[in-house]
Amino acid sequence: MMNLPIRTAVVGLGRAGWDIHVAQLRQRPDFKIVDVADPDPKRLDEASRALGCATHPDLKSLLKSSKADLVVIATPSFAHEQDSVNVLKSGRHCLVEKPMAMHFGEAQRMIAASRKSKKKLFVHQNYRFGKEFLFLREIMDSGLLGRIFEICGCWFGFARRNDWQTLRKNGGGVLNNTGPHAIDMILNLLDSPVVALSSDLQHIKDAGDCEDHAHIFMKAKNGRTADITVSTVCALPSPKWILLGSCGTLSCDGTTSTLRYYDPKLVPPLTVIDGPAPERKYGNDDVLPWKDEVRPVEPKGKCPGYYDNVADVLLRGAKMVVTPESAAEVIRIIEWARKGTVFPPLKMKTLKR
Repeated sequence: MMNLPIRTAVVGLGRAGWDIHVAQLRQRPDFKIVDVADPDPKRLDEASRALGCATHPDLKSLLKSSKADLVVIATPSFAHEQDSVNVLKSGRHCLVEKPMAMHFGEAQRMIAASRKSKKKLFVHQNYRFGKEFLFLREIMDSGLLGRIFEICGCWFGFARRNDWQTLRKNGGGVLNNTGPHAIDMILNLLDSPVVALSSDLQHIKDAGDCEDHAHIFMKAKNGRTADITVSTVCALPSPKWILLGSCGTLSCDGTTSTLRYYDPKLVPPLTVIDGPAPERKYGNDDVLPWKDEVRPVEPKGKCPGYYDNVADVLLRGAKMVVTPESAAEVIRIIEWARKGTVFPPLKMKTLKR
């Protein structure tokens, strides 16, 4: 265990490094930013004035002199593996932004470096601490909708981008940008390993050469399926989440959820009529005792923040909520999705003419 505050360095002072990590860390008494690194002198000057910390032009310089216990890697996505491995080899704990890596093999090497150095590797899959995920988890666990057999997610918006994240060489595209959050949530709602996957990736309107529309269908070992689309090419609103259950449905826009469900104990069992349909009609006079509710997306339990868990792990020996192994599974799914449809092809006999 270490003493308070946790001496922390932040590498990369862009949107994630400055607006997310520095913004949170500087408000916490249990962390103290002692070093930052960035190639932009203006950003270093801003950090020095605002934080009173040491500044460095790159990670190598920082690791030579920093007394940080924890180093946050918020560099471009393609650099995450090597930067994280260098931090771990230096004998420091590492917290890396998503995506954890560009390939599953890289993620495995990062985990191996963490185990060898006996230092923690945190991955910033922070949506697992958000109200949306915790609310969906509570609804599923409650049994209110019966057996959940499909999860649909639509992460939609419309924006024409031309920044560095639209280029493949930088690890860009919606799968690496927004995809890790959506996929991480899905994997932790499926409750079983993914055994089959089909995908469609398209580049529609962004500059660069990356996908701005990604549609993935997954099937888990337990039979539950997930249909997730991450796209910046949808100009109209749509439900963000739909849960399909054997006794009801949830539709959620991320803020408010609408539920319709019934108690199966209040209805008689259905029996099959194998023969001519009575009065030549299909269906029956089944009347279900539907209940309709509108609920805010507010979980009943507490919502601790991502850095709360980081502090608990380093200061009190608590368990990681986001393990590096679970984050590596996100990378495996992304890499799998880039290969396209991988269901076994159907074998069909050719009909003779």
